[in-house]
Amino acid sequence: MDTAQRAAKTRESGTGVRKVTYSLPAQLVSELDRRTAEMAKSKSAVVADALALYFAKRDHEALARVYEEAARDPLFQADNEAVLQDFAALDAEVEQGSR
Repeated sequence: MDTAQRAAKTRESGTGVRKVTYSLPAQLVSELDRRTAEMAKSKSAVVADALALYFAKRDHEALARVYEEAARDPLFQADNEAVLQDFAALDAEVEQGSR
């Protein structure tokens, strides 16, 4: 279950919800007011969704950095090449079967 799904489930079940106070730029609050007036969602739900998306994006970016580092690691490259060689025969067999 990803971050956004957990946030939605928490709101639905009513468990784990805390009231908090944060300061936001006035223009952002006005935009939140305007947009939530057009939706069937509360301001809290919109903020929770936005934060969940933000955190998911940051997690995705962090994972991408890990993969980028791994791609430059000679040991990882060698291990990856060994796996490709180990599965080459199976890959060829699957390729033949799909024709």
